[in-house]
Amino acid sequence: MKRGLIIGKFLPLHIGHMTLISYALEHCDELVIVIGASDDEPIAGDVRLDWLKKTYAGNDKVKPVLLSYDEAMLPGTGDSIENMSRLWASYLKKNLPHIDVIFASEAYGAYMGRFLDCESVIYEEPCKVVPVQASRIREEPNLYLHLLPDAVKQYYKDRA
Repeated sequence: MKRGLIIGKFLPLHIGHMTLISYALEHCDELVIVIGASDDEPIAGDVRLDWLKKTYAGNDKVKPVLLSYDEAMLPGTGDSIENMSRLWASYLKKNLPHIDVIFASEAYGAYMGRFLDCESVIYEEPCKVVPVQASRIREEPNLYLHLLPDAVKQYYKDRA
């Protein structure tokens, strides 16, 4: 069995993430999706976990996992990509089953693959599918509803 990994904040989950997830699902038997959540983020981790569970409810290959972390222990930004990847990989090796391949749309994926002792696949298509930053989606969600799955659309509609 080939187990894949995607790591993200999913702030919010959008079709760019879903493009990466679809690609990964074509290339592995099980896909662990780690939702990284710290206390400093504008949307709670359990909400983001719920989005993934609802969006992929019919797919038993998708295994979403919430990873609540303290940025003092696991930096999210501000550190070098290589050092950040080394720290995260060390933590993930201790807390996840063996990973065969990590899928990412950013350069950290190559470092993570090296530190997790697995293959890494950089798939750049998500950045083309959603050429807007997630912070912009959060600021004006009504302008970007077409980029969001139903579970996330409902979240923003409930807050309107």
